[in-house]
Amino acid sequence: MIKILTKWFHAETNGLTAAAIIIGTAALAADIVGVLRDRTLASTFGAGNSLDVYYAAFRIPDFLYTLVIVGSLSAGFIPVFAEYLETRSTEQAWKLAENVLSVVGACMAVFCAVLALAAPIPVPLTVPGFDATKTAQTVQLAQIMFLSPFFLGLSAVMGGILQATRRFIAFSIAPVAYNLGIIFGALVLAPELGIVGVAWGVVLGAFLHFLIQAAVVLRLGLRRIPRPSFKQEGVTRILKLMAPRTAGLAVSQLNLVVLLIFASTLSEGSVAVFNLANNLQGFPVSIIGISYAVAAFPILSKAAGRKDIAAFKRALGAAARKICFFILPMTALFFLLRAQIVRLALGAGVFGWSDTIRTASVLGMFLTSLVAQSLVPLLARAFYALQNTKTPLWIGLASEIANIGLAFWLRGPYGIVGLVIAFSVATYVNLFLLIWQLRRQHGRLGGGEFTMSFVKSAIASAAIIVAGYPVRQYIGTVFPLETVWQLVLQSTAASLAGLGGFALVAWLLKSGEFREFLSEVNRRIFKHGPPVVGAEEAQNL
Repeated sequence: MIKILTKWFHAETNGLTAAAIIIGTAALAADIVGVLRDRTLASTFGAGNSLDVYYAAFRIPDFLYTLVIVGSLSAGFIPVFAEYLETRSTEQAWKLAENVLSVVGACMAVFCAVLALAAPIPVPLTVPGFDATKTAQTVQLAQIMFLSPFFLGLSAVMGGILQATRRFIAFSIAPVAYNLGIIFGALVLAPELGIVGVAWGVVLGAFLHFLIQAAVVLRLGLRRIPRPSFKQEGVTRILKLMAPRTAGLAVSQLNLVVLLIFASTLSEGSVAVFNLANNLQGFPVSIIGISYAVAAFPILSKAAGRKDIAAFKRALGAAARKICFFILPMTALFFLLRAQIVRLALGAGVFGWSDTIRTASVLGMFLTSLVAQSLVPLLARAFYALQNTKTPLWIGLASEIANIGLAFWLRGPYGIVGLVIAFSVATYVNLFLLIWQLRRQHGRLGGGEFTMSFVKSAIASAAIIVAGYPVRQYIGTVFPLETVWQLVLQSTAASLAGLGGFALVAWLLKSGEFREFLSEVNRRIFKHGPPVVGAEEAQNL
């Protein structure tokens, strides 16, 4: 049994849908654990000062990790490492990976140490609305959490290797371990250490994130950690590709810091509410948008490496249609049940109904940009696969300028909701500019097929509201909705009615994605029928 599980854990995954299912399932598990994490934090501390401090302190270490590693490294490392595997020897590819790991480890160790020592200078600038006590707590938590980017940086290199070699299981499970570490901090350490215990839980989660991926990579071919060197051709090329992406992420992360500054000047709990709602709306984005974007990236990179633009467009179109087919009904369902979702996910302990209503309002506004948030990672990776990181840079810069300008204008009349309106509008600006540039540089992307699929999915998703809303309202009049089981009953009944309406309308409209989904379910679960012929063929290129 152990041997079978080990083989499965290290197995290569073929096909876009198979990879997306693995990543999506693991993302679902990670998000469920993430909801449990947020529920634990909310029930223990409430949407007040302690969580304001925690989320504010988390921002700068997360800034460092995101800026240097999470997007920029993958944008440069995966295409180059995949090219080495395709066109050079395996030994050269692994030497490149070992050198990159060494360079990243050394750089992150220096950055983390310097920023932890210097934290009393930059951290207070990000929370001008906090009083002296809250500011001091924010600095203390940030200094502890500066340990986490070191482990996450090493883990990001491991994750890049796993993605390029299509070992998605360990890569996908790592975030579950990260969230479990934070929960451990909240449940075990916080009773003695307070909110400081949660900060140590973040560090523990980062270490577990690294450990899980390293266990697989070490068996694949990683053998040694050489002295850091920037002289290797592959490392130089990765750094050149990273530079524009790093600049773009700097703009994006600075934008989040600006939103934090704005939120800190609003009413107590605004920082916490913004982050809690953002985490909930990130649930479908990570399960659908990120999963398909990550699964498609190696396929897009290989097609681009062969200069096969036709195959590149087929894979891109297939992934985009699948993302919209799944994300649109999830958007409708989340919007229909936004208050119930917030209450079930976070409503415990000191997190009361007023916190629930406030968070649900913010969540509803986030949902307006869910489809754009889900497509942007895929389109950005399309440029990275083409080894073009400059175009997403200037597009990201334009969208973030719009975000900050709108946030400054709207925060006065609309408060925290105004910040979310600005975020949503800027996300659509990013999406449309990415589409425009892809079409301008590489011609038509098969838009007619995508548009027809999108329209069918949108109409079917509207049926979720039409069918689910009366059921939700009726259950709400029969039961007072004061207990968990009553909320579960209302949510379940409305969901079943809504999804039934979606399935009926999708079937009547003869949605290709719905037909393919049913065929895949029938084949993979019930073992009936041959593989679906069509868009899936674009993946194994």
